[in-house]
Amino acid sequence: MDYAGIDARNLRFPVNRPLTDPERREQLDPARSTGVAPRIGLSLIKFNSTYIELVDRWYPVKGFNVWLSIMGALAFVPASLYMLIKLIILGEPFAEDERWILWCFWAVIVPLSLFILGGIVWLFRSECFRWTHYPMRVDRRSRQIHFFRQDGTVATGAWDRLFFFIGESTTPPIGRTNDLRVHFLSDDGATVLETFSLGYEYMGGRQDVLGIWEFIREYMESSEAELARLSRMAPIYMPIHDRKEGFVFGVVRTFANFSRWPWLHLVFSLPYSFIGMARWLAMTTSRIPAWPAEVHASSAIKEDDPHRRDWRDNPPLGFVDDKWPLICTAIGVLTAIWILYTIEQALDLRY
Repeated sequence: MDYAGIDARNLRFPVNRPLTDPERREQLDPARSTGVAPRIGLSLIKFNSTYIELVDRWYPVKGFNVWLSIMGALAFVPASLYMLIKLIILGEPFAEDERWILWCFWAVIVPLSLFILGGIVWLFRSECFRWTHYPMRVDRRSRQIHFFRQDGTVATGAWDRLFFFIGESTTPPIGRTNDLRVHFLSDDGATVLETFSLGYEYMGGRQDVLGIWEFIREYMESSEAELARLSRMAPIYMPIHDRKEGFVFGVVRTFANFSRWPWLHLVFSLPYSFIGMARWLAMTTSRIPAWPAEVHASSAIKEDDPHRRDWRDNPPLGFVDDKWPLICTAIGVLTAIWILYTIEQALDLRY
């Protein structure tokens, strides 16, 4: 899964460095159209005449790290405990010329086990007991963008001073991906101080990212008469700004990563059913982000705003978008049960 930019040593966006030539070539001008049709996909949380609120780039894949950590723990912890009990606690007897086995356990297996255990814990904590999402608020009235950092603080930048460009990352096993990236630059305009990902389309390409840019750019630069057209471009709004994402919608959003190919829901029903459950665990244990008072004050909206939209305005989902992912989740769980039952039967026959 693509976790570029997340708070991890090799995935963080590099900062406190000079702006590069490729970034300059990929720079986007807010005053000029790229010619790509605007689109927003499943990125919007709220829309109104004052601001739009967007999800972070890790929201589409939330739950994968939790699932991976649980799978790793189930495979690793029992084997490690067995070796610990057998070799250390019960004191497995060794002949004098076999004592090297015990030394190898302490010198190699224990440090390696601690390293693996640390990785499992990091994967779990990267999504659990954190924030349900990391919103970004693009304020049309004050011409500012507010970014909710991963540590819970907020960064605010002026629309007309931020450096927008198409970023590129390479993350195994996804490969090369693009996103809409934003730099906070120093006063000389040549040093990168902080970087955020403003728009991202999972399993999408460069054109999809440019479409998201055009949506945001038109929202900020067009007249108010264009807002109604833009508000209708969102298929649905994410139900997360004042509540935690529920289990059903979490499953829907997990399988939505393959919404263009519904038959893949069935093919990947086994892992994705449990990723959906892991997503629910991550959401349940995390806090809902809250903007500070000064952000609310600068982006207050009118009660009679005709362009006000959020999850309450979502249309009913169709069978492929709603019921089909839940059916595939049930199939995935039943498949896992059948596999475990088959293994148990095979072991019974063997012994």
